[in-house]
Amino acid sequence: MPTPNSIAAQHQANNDLLIKGVTCAIIGLVILVAPFFMQASDLRNIFLQGHIVGWFALILGAAFVVQGVLRRRKTAAIEAMLEPKTTYTAERKKNRR
Repeated sequence: MPTPNSIAAQHQANNDLLIKGVTCAIIGLVILVAPFFMQASDLRNIFLQGHIVGWFALILGAAFVVQGVLRRRKTAAIEAMLEPKTTYTAERKKNRR
């Protein structure tokens, strides 16, 4: 059974994975879109030749985001199983005291 500390660590790992994914995706988009907004220069030619790197970063970022979302759902399901479920009778007994 996961402890609350390990669940908190899982939340942190999930958030880190999502941040890495979004960052990679943004870098990929910048590499792919930047040449269209640049004037003709050597730097523009370098960006045009780096389209493979841009696509790789974009796909890698999307994969990180998907993995982070799936892990977040799994962690939420585990948390739901760990939470004690109060029944109507337990609530009545608790309120009587």
